[in-house]
Amino acid sequence: MYIGIIGVGNIGSIFVERLKETNENHIIIYDRNTLRTDVFKKESEIEVANCIGEVVDNSELILIAVKPQDAKELLKELRKIDVREKILVSTITGVTTEKIKEISGATYIARIMPNVPAAIGKGVTGLHLDNTLDKEMQKKVITLLRKLGEVVEIEENHFAAVTALSGSGPAFVFVIVESLIDIGLKMGLSYEKARELIIDTLIGSGELLKAKGSHPGEFRHLVTSPAGTTIEGIYSLERDAFRGTIMKALFDTYTKAKDLSEEIKSSY
Repeated sequence: MYIGIIGVGNIGSIFVERLKETNENHIIIYDRNTLRTDVFKKESEIEVANCIGEVVDNSELILIAVKPQDAKELLKELRKIDVREKILVSTITGVTTEKIKEISGATYIARIMPNVPAAIGKGVTGLHLDNTLDKEMQKKVITLLRKLGEVVEIEENHFAAVTALSGSGPAFVFVIVESLIDIGLKMGLSYEKARELIIDTLIGSGELLKAKGSHPGEFRHLVTSPAGTTIEGIYSLERDAFRGTIMKALFDTYTKAKDLSEEIKSSY
């Protein structure tokens, strides 16, 4: 597949790194900040374009990975070039498929919300496919995104929720991991031992949930004995409103994501 990437910042560069590991695709990239593309010039699998037009001319699918404040001018430029026959995959926060069509003149749009673990192929990407994409086009988009990890199709009005759960989610997990390692240190474990115990516990617990498909509470009960150590810790968590604190943090993130989207929409 001929893939173009416009914008090679954090997200764009993750796509480049994941895609270059296979020989299945022709990759052409562009960023107005040439320092970002210079690092890829020696890569034989990657072509660095001198302008956006080169990317469009040499791609069937184009990833747009730029910030919202830079996107409007880019979309206007794409209209001048003519992208009606191209598939556009957008990471632009708050800009709907209809707005992308309106400004760029594109016909086939997909919107995505990837996350940081995509850097090692273990991410999860929220995907909204516009109804203009046929089955073959949808397959191309999903094949591309699976290089980053799992793909979950969503309704377009759920992007704020996906931002809170999986987009920002890794940051919350990292904060929890930090706190668990720190208490391991307080209890006398070395940093290395505490880190290994916590990370492997999280990975194993997640894989167990994924493999069995059961409600998390079922597994919690398996390790919660009457008058035991685990129930004592759970009692402490519940007494201090641990669940409510987590839910509030996620809902605050969701609310912020919705507010930002509305601000971006009003600027377009």
